[in-house]
Amino acid sequence: MCGINVIVDKTRLLDESCIKNMNAATLHRGPDHSGICIFKNSSCNIFLGNNRLKITDPHSRSDQPMVSVDQNYGISYNGEVYNYKSLKSTLLSDFDFKTDGDTETVFYKIIKSGLLSAGEFNGMFAFAFYDHAKQTISICRDERGIKPIYYFEDENYFIASSEIKGILATGLVRKELNDKEIYNYLHFKYARRPNTFYKNIFELEPGTYLQLNNHFQRETRSFKSNTSIGYPFKKQHYNKEEILEKSEEIIQQAIREQTYSAGRSGIFLSGGVDSTLLLAVSKELFGSGVKTYSIVNSKEEAWAGTEDFSYSRLAAKKYKSSHTELQISSVDLERLDEIIQKLDQPIADSAILLTYLLSERAFEDVKVILSGAGADEIFAGYNRHKAFNIYLKYFRNSLAIHTGHVLGEIQSYRSKFLRLISRFLSDIDQDPQTTFYNFSNLKFRDFLRLQEFGELWNKDQLLDSALNFDKNYYLVNDILCLTDQMTMTHCLEARVPYLDKNTVVWSESLGASTLLKNGPKWILKELLQRKGGVDFVRRKKEGFGLPLKSWFEKDEGKNILNQLKEKNQILYRYFPYYKVDQMIEHQERRSADYTAELWALIILSRWLKFNFE
Repeated sequence: MCGINVIVDKTRLLDESCIKNMNAATLHRGPDHSGICIFKNSSCNIFLGNNRLKITDPHSRSDQPMVSVDQNYGISYNGEVYNYKSLKSTLLSDFDFKTDGDTETVFYKIIKSGLLSAGEFNGMFAFAFYDHAKQTISICRDERGIKPIYYFEDENYFIASSEIKGILATGLVRKELNDKEIYNYLHFKYARRPNTFYKNIFELEPGTYLQLNNHFQRETRSFKSNTSIGYPFKKQHYNKEEILEKSEEIIQQAIREQTYSAGRSGIFLSGGVDSTLLLAVSKELFGSGVKTYSIVNSKEEAWAGTEDFSYSRLAAKKYKSSHTELQISSVDLERLDEIIQKLDQPIADSAILLTYLLSERAFEDVKVILSGAGADEIFAGYNRHKAFNIYLKYFRNSLAIHTGHVLGEIQSYRSKFLRLISRFLSDIDQDPQTTFYNFSNLKFRDFLRLQEFGELWNKDQLLDSALNFDKNYYLVNDILCLTDQMTMTHCLEARVPYLDKNTVVWSESLGASTLLKNGPKWILKELLQRKGGVDFVRRKKEGFGLPLKSWFEKDEGKNILNQLKEKNQILYRYFPYYKVDQMIEHQERRSADYTAELWALIILSRWLKFNFE
């Protein structure tokens, strides 16, 4: 894994200092080697920078940026293409390979077949590619958005980087808050791509490349392909056994390809279905002793933890992993400011703290970690998927929509079941798209207008549209973004087998109705159950998060809530102070639960303070 940096200097006046500053700002992404190269053509100077984390082919011959022998091409590459060996075999007659890594294969494939051939890559990647003959510079991002790349352009410069902090490190970009994204964040927990929290800095869309020619004209094209690699899915309908057999085969292959030496990689283990299945399959492939890493609560706070804390230990014992537990407590909230300062943009997800701490520990032993990220989106595992399916079948255009808005105002239900029913009824609307947004949003809509994503859903495939929304937005800009930033901060490469190209194409070929036919994520549950994991299948669904509700009652939690009471902060230019005060009061009196909303406001307020005060 690496960090990539690019400057196109239209003035032709810059020296190397700006690209070196970019490399310095993103050094954590690849501390093993840092390099730059410079190309000059008739209209501009192009600077490529790269910070390399040496994993595949750890020799200096694979250091970057990589330049062709004739000096006509250059690449700065970040990622892993898992099918690079088969791609390489098709190029051996045309190129003299000097390395055993995937970078050279990606480089030569683009030289020979063009940027659209990135659709043949099975992996996670972002790269910058320079073609001197055509005098073009291009940036490219993988289809699922696993690896990020951001860019800026004005009349003098085009700048791109794996992280926004790399762009800002040039000193060439004016740092301005894009306040429109604050409202998107308050609804969806993240900025709305391609926009970011910074004016004029954008995020490249997954599965696309952006090309700049010598007249500085931009072209953006998609290379997305719905074709699997080595797995022809010819049938239109499969029975249950066929679905399970093919799913197991594909998942096994993904784990086999993405495991970097069984002794030098590990698994983030929560004890849920997704990570436990990764462990169960890994044991079948590589035997006992797979390294696993889990979070556990301190003894004093064990009562406040989720069931993850006990099930991860049970999974490690059952599948005989070499298990490491990291004990956490409310005291770890004292590190929150340190973590927020690592974020390019705020993300309202408590997993940022867990992923940061667990990555810090895992890097002591391994360079590569497997994560269950993406399983819920690819195999329809969220409760909101089940709820939306129920809504479409039974509640659309129902009187329950009107009565629900009344029930939703009632805050005093003692029964958890009744509270869930109340929330469901208050969220549903006659418009299916609004309903799913409500299922996904933070609950600020009583005084903030719903922010629309501006995309039209297929009215004949509403369930598939809902799953695609999660795959295209929540997965990319919440789960994958925080996973990339929190792992790479500690020089740890996270890989996501459930987002393997074949797995995604297979899932999409089945369709949403099949994925939910026997309940959320039934395919993965059935596979795990057949591997002796019935206890993990029957447990309740929980996210990878913190026991924040109880932590807010501890001294450390009260301290960060008190920070929200400071009236003179940027947050309150956009959000009513009285509402925050009310939410904190309800939270402290336990008369309502605003844990998720308060956490979102804490992350936003601290991030704004560190970046714009």
